[in-house]
Amino acid sequence: MKDFQKNIPLSKHTYFKIGGPADLFAVANSTDELIEIVHHAQDNNIPFVVIGNGSNVLISDAGFRGLVIKNKSNKIQFKGFTGRVKRGRGLPADRRVDLKEIIVCVDSGVPANQLIRYTLDEGLAGLESFLGLPGTVGGAIYNNSHHLDKLIGDLVVEVTTLASTGEIVTLHPPDLKFAYDYSIFHDTKDTILTASFQLKRGDKDKLWEIGNVAVKRRATTQPLNKPSSGCIFRNISQADAMRIGLPADKAGNPTRSVGYLIDKIGLKGERVGGASVSDIHANFIVNDGSATASDILQLTQIIKDRVKSEYGVDLQEEIIIIGEVGE
Repeated sequence: MKDFQKNIPLSKHTYFKIGGPADLFAVANSTDELIEIVHHAQDNNIPFVVIGNGSNVLISDAGFRGLVIKNKSNKIQFKGFTGRVKRGRGLPADRRVDLKEIIVCVDSGVPANQLIRYTLDEGLAGLESFLGLPGTVGGAIYNNSHHLDKLIGDLVVEVTTLASTGEIVTLHPPDLKFAYDYSIFHDTKDTILTASFQLKRGDKDKLWEIGNVAVKRRATTQPLNKPSSGCIFRNISQADAMRIGLPADKAGNPTRSVGYLIDKIGLKGERVGGASVSDIHANFIVNDGSATASDILQLTQIIKDRVKSEYGVDLQEEIIIIGEVGE
């Protein structure tokens, strides 16, 4: 069993660059190490939390009273495929197998963008619209990451987890309960070990074109030059959007964008301490380099109160808060 580090500042391990120390800290460089560390915490009744790149979390100023496990498991492999073997002696090796669908199994600690680039290089279609997605595969599964109208969970065929009982369990789509910004892991808190994606053969150049469009869109619509944690709030329900009478999107449905609401009530640029509402995307709160978790939470509450007052909508946080809010 590897030694745990003590009193490690967590601000170094989140996109927000915010957070107090963890009592204990460990890095898992493989799935086996992740299982070993979690088992140790379970056996010794040590409170623990697993983080990846920290792209969608806010850690309290007091940190975490227990063990923080940074998941850096890193394996990507083909697990299965459908297709046929072509006949013909003269065919080169890479054309003897006509693959139609391929299942790619990836460790939860792999950066999502690394997986996506890997699939594009292999000419595999499905994840191209997610190019530029921050965080790790585990985080993407936990929150069923989305880009525009696409949900990453729609491509998942299997997830292996380490349950609270210490057993390794395999889950399939009906078990995962994927919905907008939600998976079953919000309720079970089991540790995600691997995820398998079912992808199709595609034209490599066209896939990269689609991916690069997604990257450019992120660059022009999100404040990527300052520390943030992505969208702070979940989009509102369609029922609320219709009740308020918000303008329609390209598909003719009322926009559910929280950023639109925050912008309309004039909160772009609103500041508490070192935290401010982004001038580029109003559903982002950015850190000017001096923000604390308390600043973020106070600003978040101001936004919630104003949106409730103006529109009668209760906003729900998309970010995951680690540590007690009052700490």
